[in-house]
Amino acid sequence: MPIFTFRPVFGRVLAAVVAALCAAGCVGLVLADDIENLLRTVPLLLFFSAAAMAMFWQPHIVVEEAGITVVNVFRTFFVPWPHVERIDTRYTLTLFTAQRRISVWAAPSPGIRGAIAIERSDLRNLGDSAYGTGRSVRPGDSVSTASGQVAFVLRQRWEALRDTGALDSAIVDPDALRVTTHRVTIVVLAGLLAAALIGLVL
Repeated sequence: MPIFTFRPVFGRVLAAVVAALCAAGCVGLVLADDIENLLRTVPLLLFFSAAAMAMFWQPHIVVEEAGITVVNVFRTFFVPWPHVERIDTRYTLTLFTAQRRISVWAAPSPGIRGAIAIERSDLRNLGDSAYGTGRSVRPGDSVSTASGQVAFVLRQRWEALRDTGALDSAIVDPDALRVTTHRVTIVVLAGLLAAALIGLVL
């Protein structure tokens, strides 16, 4: 089973733009020799840059033979295939397990405008688990959307394992579903936010 990795291009571009603008703001203050405003503003600019990186650059999903790794803003989840009970795209791509519901930050479902632009051809041959009653399907399942692209890959592999009986024979170990908290990200953002607020008050 080849490894599939999805990182939203728009999110990474947005994070890079925000970081570049924050850096330009710092350079401008240095060139203006405005030390007072520099000391007050730099923590805020650094916070915006770090927040953009955490929210838009860091999130991604990796699909491999052993399971699915979902990297969100504050936590990373590893979900073995036997734990997956359902894949949904109502608001964002979401993995349902017996223990929890895991939203995939990197693959949001389309808004109203995005849903209007979806064509019928984008909703065909998605895999039987994508369709509801009367062959209904969500806009987020369209392969022209981020959530639909990833959901299509997930469903292909999950249904293949299901159809071969690999999921039925597997032992579902509750401890196999691992959750890792991004402590460094939380500490850095909290520290920069505190410094930014102090700078604005002083």
